[in-house]
Amino acid sequence: MSASAFQLEAANAAPSADDLRTISLPALLVWHGLDLKPEGQSFRARTDRHNIVVTGNRWFDNKTGTGGAGAIDLQMHLTGDDFPAACQTLATQFRPLAANCPGIAFPAGKPAESDRLPFPQLIAKYAARDDSNWPIARAYLVETRRIEAAIVDELHDVGSIYANDHRPNPSLIFLHRTDCGKVVGATLRDTRHESAFRPTLGNKLRAWFAVGSLREAHSVVAVESPIDALSYYTLFASRNDRLAVVSCSGSTVPDELLWQAYDRRQRFVVGLDNDAAGERGWQKAWNDTVDWTGFKISSDCPRLKDWNADLQASVQAVSITKAQKQTV
Repeated sequence: MSASAFQLEAANAAPSADDLRTISLPALLVWHGLDLKPEGQSFRARTDRHNIVVTGNRWFDNKTGTGGAGAIDLQMHLTGDDFPAACQTLATQFRPLAANCPGIAFPAGKPAESDRLPFPQLIAKYAARDDSNWPIARAYLVETRRIEAAIVDELHDVGSIYANDHRPNPSLIFLHRTDCGKVVGATLRDTRHESAFRPTLGNKLRAWFAVGSLREAHSVVAVESPIDALSYYTLFASRNDRLAVVSCSGSTVPDELLWQAYDRRQRFVVGLDNDAAGERGWQKAWNDTVDWTGFKISSDCPRLKDWNADLQASVQAVSITKAQKQTV
């Protein structure tokens, strides 16, 4: 391979996680629309949700009491994305510099609102419904993920879950609905197990995928993903007839969801994953609502990594018990 060809290949190669961590933190904050103010050797970005101080490659959010090192950690903190999703966003929005200037170059800026496809075009392009693919998608939920079949079928019947037209592995589409029922967003989930393909289309700050009635619920539970919402509902709905479980599409509980629960005087449960991001999400929700008079908020953490892992362990335990009884 010639030197010029090698340089071209290097320039086009996907950046590694180490490369992504070296993205300028001030530049990343500006890209997210935050205003920076210099403070000696540091920079501060302050909003109603954040009070972030950046020094070199380290950052700390005084509003939530959390910090980290590198751009991946900061991207996860700002958006609630998991590690793969944060890396994908950074790799997409930040391009490698030329071979003679290694590292990551900051893009000109976020796409303007006018440059982004409207949600109806996004869903038509990536989430076109194909009922011939539904048996594959249903089997993934019921047989692989162990979601209760009746719950899956009911949500499919009302159009909240369906399969798209991807082949040979369709994606599940979980629609995000506003308080009045309008569809303005969607979460996609590949039916290949352990796939990291789980993008979000449209709005996830004021509309969500939910199991149960948000308006009529006595208790609202916020979890990280649609699979977790289905799993939590399968595990606990029989104990609470007025339960609604909401997917936040990440580890940050949306302010609008908290406000709706507060206005309805609903009990609110933060049920994020059993990891550092989930703990940060719980602490933020607690800090943001600590002064809300009469608001009942609590945390419910899965024993394992997430609620689907708990559900599968529960199903396995029941199967073992039945087998033991049959043997006796």
